[in-house]
Amino acid sequence: MTNWPAVWVIFAGGLAAGAYMTKVPPALPTLRADLGLTLVESGWIQTMLYTIGASVGVFFGVFAERAGVKHAALAGLGLMVAGGLLGALAGGYGTLLAARFLEGVGFLLFVVAAAPLLTAATLAQDRATAFSIWSSYMPTGGALALLVAPVALSSIGWRGLWVVLAAYTALCAALLARKVPAAQLGTGIGSLRLLLESLARPGSLALCLGFICYVGQWTSLMTWLPTFVVDERGASPAAAALVTAAFVAINIPGNQLGGLLLRSGMARWAVMAAGAFSMGATALGFFSTALPDAARLACVLAFSTLGGVIPAAVFSGTTVHAKSPQHIGTTNGMVMQSSHAAQFVIPILIAWAASRAGSWSASLQVMLALAVTGIVAALIVGRFERKL
Repeated sequence: MTNWPAVWVIFAGGLAAGAYMTKVPPALPTLRADLGLTLVESGWIQTMLYTIGASVGVFFGVFAERAGVKHAALAGLGLMVAGGLLGALAGGYGTLLAARFLEGVGFLLFVVAAAPLLTAATLAQDRATAFSIWSSYMPTGGALALLVAPVALSSIGWRGLWVVLAAYTALCAALLARKVPAAQLGTGIGSLRLLLESLARPGSLALCLGFICYVGQWTSLMTWLPTFVVDERGASPAAAALVTAAFVAINIPGNQLGGLLLRSGMARWAVMAAGAFSMGATALGFFSTALPDAARLACVLAFSTLGGVIPAAVFSGTTVHAKSPQHIGTTNGMVMQSSHAAQFVIPILIAWAASRAGSWSASLQVMLALAVTGIVAALIVGRFERKL
């Protein structure tokens, strides 16, 4: 039977990972004042995790397979704890950057190991449910960190926040060691073979492409929404922060909706295509100057909710399109590398399009191109999934 306690422990670790991703932005003003960071240095502190993932994410998947996915998951949580504590003790930019590097390595090790651990802990009929739960780890953990940060920063400071998150992560590691069984994935396969065979799977590559389109659009809108709301609509920074928090939080029920659709029998490609189409349609509404602000806000929230069905389809798809159970970690590494590359590149592309045209509405062309590409990726997933 499915080991639901193990599923929830893995998800709890995912909450820590999501919190590590978003703990820096609300603390940046304090960090800059405390450590004398420049804007460029602040940018590197925030984007270090994206840089690591975009560069070598797939190799972390290979390493997790070779080392054993439970060992990799525990090592990942341990490195996140070490990075958090080192960061709390940092006296300058170099130490803080090194701490974020450790956190980034730990983050990737844990998240690439999560998929094979979830696969081993669940029966086939429960897998869509488990992966829909897992797919919301980033927005849930990130939103919780954003909500807790203002209170923590005013009471215990950014160093205290770092320590609290490290302590929570250590608790997750202890629970994972006790409650999550090691995944038995079969006989050993060489690292190079794991990598090459995973990269040669068209369905897996299509999953990555679909996820790039989703993450690129979602992250871009999350990143630039506060600027758009303040600069073009004249809202206060507090109102912009509330809109952004709502945008992040409402993605969570969208993740669960994706799992519900998969459990109801909707094909994976159809879930992905519906999500991509919805993101394109709601982007049209958001960027339309003919609509009132209330309608544009509704489009923003619908964009996050309806697009949120895609992660559940992609994450659960890694177990289907991987050549064997031993390839799941590597395939998940491919997905994570795609995700981090999208988060690193596409928001900059969106901003470039807007600045070149002198208006945020020019970004719509990029968003629509990504939505159409996402639909094409979904169709490719369906084509190869029917052959499995």
